[in-house]
Amino acid sequence: MSSTDINYRDFVAYVHKQFEDKLSVQEIEDILFLEESYNKDSPASVGKALRLNRLVFSGIRNSGAALNFDQHFHNGINIWIADNQKGKSTVFKIIKFALTGKDSIKKDIKPWIEEILLEFTVGKVTYTCHIDRTGRDRGNLYRFSIDQYKSYKSGFKLDTLEKQVEFSFRSAIELEEKLQSFFFEQFSYYVLKFTQKNSAKDSVDLNTSSLSWSTYFKSIYLESSNYKHLFFEQEGIGLQGKKIFEMVLGLPLTYPINMLKVQQDLVNVSLGQLKLVSGTKADSAKSLKAGLEKRYKEVTAELQTGTQNAAIIFQERPLMEEYAAVQQRVARVRKEHRELTESYQAEKSRQNRIEDESDNLKSDRKKVDAEIVRLHRQLLNMELYIQSQSFFTNLDIKSCPHCEITVSESKKEKEKENHICSLCGEEPKDQKIEQAEITQKSAQIQQEITTHQQRLEKIIKSLDEKKVLIGEAKKNVENYNEKISSLPSVEADNKRMNEIEEQIGQIGREREKNKEQLEKKEQLIKEQAVLDFQLEEIRRAESSPVSEEFESLNLKRAVLEFALSSLEKKRNKLNQDILEKLETLILKEVNAFGLKSITRVSINEKYELIYTQNEVQIGFNDLSEGEKLRAKLAFYLSLIQLDIEHSLGRHPRFLIFDSPGSEEMVPQHLKGLAEIFKNVNDRFENELQIFVGSALREFSEITDEKRTFKKNADEFVF
Repeated sequence: MSSTDINYRDFVAYVHKQFEDKLSVQEIEDILFLEESYNKDSPASVGKALRLNRLVFSGIRNSGAALNFDQHFHNGINIWIADNQKGKSTVFKIIKFALTGKDSIKKDIKPWIEEILLEFTVGKVTYTCHIDRTGRDRGNLYRFSIDQYKSYKSGFKLDTLEKQVEFSFRSAIELEEKLQSFFFEQFSYYVLKFTQKNSAKDSVDLNTSSLSWSTYFKSIYLESSNYKHLFFEQEGIGLQGKKIFEMVLGLPLTYPINMLKVQQDLVNVSLGQLKLVSGTKADSAKSLKAGLEKRYKEVTAELQTGTQNAAIIFQERPLMEEYAAVQQRVARVRKEHRELTESYQAEKSRQNRIEDESDNLKSDRKKVDAEIVRLHRQLLNMELYIQSQSFFTNLDIKSCPHCEITVSESKKEKEKENHICSLCGEEPKDQKIEQAEITQKSAQIQQEITTHQQRLEKIIKSLDEKKVLIGEAKKNVENYNEKISSLPSVEADNKRMNEIEEQIGQIGREREKNKEQLEKKEQLIKEQAVLDFQLEEIRRAESSPVSEEFESLNLKRAVLEFALSSLEKKRNKLNQDILEKLETLILKEVNAFGLKSITRVSINEKYELIYTQNEVQIGFNDLSEGEKLRAKLAFYLSLIQLDIEHSLGRHPRFLIFDSPGSEEMVPQHLKGLAEIFKNVNDRFENELQIFVGSALREFSEITDEKRTFKKNADEFVF
């Protein structure tokens, strides 16, 4: 169990102890039970970053001229400098569309664009999102680059691919849903919920809304309209800004606190509704009941008549459920294929590396063998020399072989003493090699042979080891290949999904034909449900005391309040270290960005940033307009640094700044902001990626030329 985990059973027992005289352990668990684990969250970094590599989009302008945009991106800061209304924001919104499925492209530009290709990398895997906009948005997310996409397309192979397709989509809504699932899986995000009042007049109901991937993307795409806010303009509704902060940091216990808080809000609304109903029941029940019953009979009769006239039944739900099941099965097979492919490539690389090492050892062995042979030959030559010298030295010459004159004993003695030849009487000029010197040289050669033989033994041993490792690697590669080959095909599932889509479309067309009658039927069903609810409330008021419901709801609210209070105290303790690290990073950055008057940054229990400026504590919204942009930049850079330096948090390390500096028109402020971006690029060039779009020429020097896309006055980006 992680140091940030809690024991769910112990927690239930702890809460039960507070209410043991009123509720059983099972009743407490019924209230506190959640669909997923209380330990769902972890602040540990997932070790992945989002990097955009290339954007291509094309189409036809209103003028009839062709539109072709093709831009490569780099690490560090990439900046577009062009006048206002010249296409910078459109480029960013196209990127946003390809990453989230949310289309916010200007209505006058949208019809121009017929095709979009965005290549990006998550971790070590490269993807290309292809969107065809010539009709209803459709396309695929591929696991390869744009160059590979174009190669496959030119070779008419795109439609034959299956295992390299992450997912397909046939509408913008489906693209949004599948991108959310994809990025949630990549960065360990999930849906957080919040409640808000129903917008209907006089309604006391609560609506439950969810934070989607598009909402979390607001911590990546920082639009000019939101520079006055830490996250975005509506961040306070449902505390969405706080929830984005919690998700990006991966704060422990975020999931249970969020879900129990939603449950608490709904319980409070139910109590309010109960009070409202109970207050009006006694006065209106008698006069209302007769009218409701009369109208209920009329609605029921109309429904029966309509059903007899035209029995229209549309069974979409089974098809939707089947579609979801098939889609999940396809996703599971593709995920398994991706994981096996990565393992296969890793083992194949290992095999190649070991084989290279084995080849090098074989080469070394040949060289050592050759050296040993050479030394043996040299040793043999010396032995032959010794033997020949010994032969002639020991030869006793009696007479000259030429003239047959007898060699006297005195000449033999003279030869031994003075080295003068007993035959010719000459003294040899060349010095003879002594026996000791030859013996020493032979020993040296023998030692060299022994050394090389020892080295040869080590090489042979290493070769044997490499042979075993190569065998293991080959076996693993074959196993992975067999597993990949044995994966089931998803062709039939894809075909079935297409069939289901067609069936659902047919149902939609049939429903459209009978729209008027269906609408009337739906209205009657809704009215019948409302009448039924109202009559049931009256009957309940007549048969059972309201006080029992109040007591039950109040007790449930008390349990939730106690549980939430306990979890929040525990979370504050668990998160102290990560928040202190983040506070330190933010303070360092705001000071580096020139806000020297800020001497402390803290994060309170509500996860709000508190700045101590000139010894006064203020919030982000209390900063001046010029200070907010710097503080916001410092905040997001600190989230990224938290991952870089401490491996904490889940920010993708990618940011888009659309038109920063719009509130800082003073020249010295603009120069300071440009220096900030330049400093960021110098410090974190290889650790993150930032896109900046600006009309300010003062920003042209914040990064190098290859990452600066500068347009002349009145020139469009595309």
